Amino acid sequence: MESAPYSVLIIEDEYPARMLMMDYVMNCPELKLAGIAESGDKANSLLTEKKFDIVFMDINLPVINGMDILRSNRSQVTFFVITTAYSEHAVEAFDLEATDYLLKPFSFERFRKSVEKALRFLQESKQTIPEENKNQIHLKIQSDSAVFLLPFPDIQFISANNKSCVIHTTQKDYETPKLLKEIEEKLPNSQFIRIHKGFLVNLSYVACLRYDKGGSYTIQLKNEDETTLPVGRSYAQSLKEALKL
Repeated sequence: MESAPYSVLIIEDEYPARMLMMDYVMNCPELKLAGIAESGDKANSLLTEKKFDIVFMDINLPVINGMDILRSNRSQVTFFVITTAYSEHAVEAFDLEATDYLLKPFSFERFRKSVEKALRFLQESKQTIPEENKNQIHLKIQSDSAVFLLPFPDIQFISANNKSCVIHTTQKDYETPKLLKEIEEKLPNSQFIRIHKGFLVNLSYVACLRYDKGGSYTIQLKNEDETTLPVGRSYAQSLKEALKL
């Protein structure tokens, strides 16, 4: 099995169970804990902002329950493992394409089996990417009157604008009625990276990374306007790694 690490989100409102899940994840070298949510609304917010490979999720959550989260976030690139003390939702969970269903209390050995299953599915999903997408060199943007093919090297950054996005290129800006997460899934992650809940950037346009005394980061781009963009604290480390800093 390829070692990644793969990003993990834990959705659990009970403190002891949450700490146990964190311990289990940190004892798996293939996994990287990338997010924690204690309620359904926080979980939905994180799932909108970032991409996760595997999600371990309880069902009985404040505000929004786990089954509703599963219904609204079904994705071929994110694999959900249900962690619950109740067995009655198992059939529905598998109907909604949950990867596994862990009944509490469960051992680390049982947890490992779920991890291995999810990693196997992740590898299979990469191997079944349509051939025409493997060599894709542009982003397709559709408007009311035309379809634009934007070459990846021409895209400087993408910004969120409510329920749409603006693609900033070397020639002009293009607005599209897509969420930032949807655009992110169409871009090569070796070239583009999320730096903030509202911004994706082409790494080749990053001129410098600045750190201020207050603990926040910004980047400046290599473009005519020398655009400055904020870097969210939760994204700073992955940006540093991508820039080899």
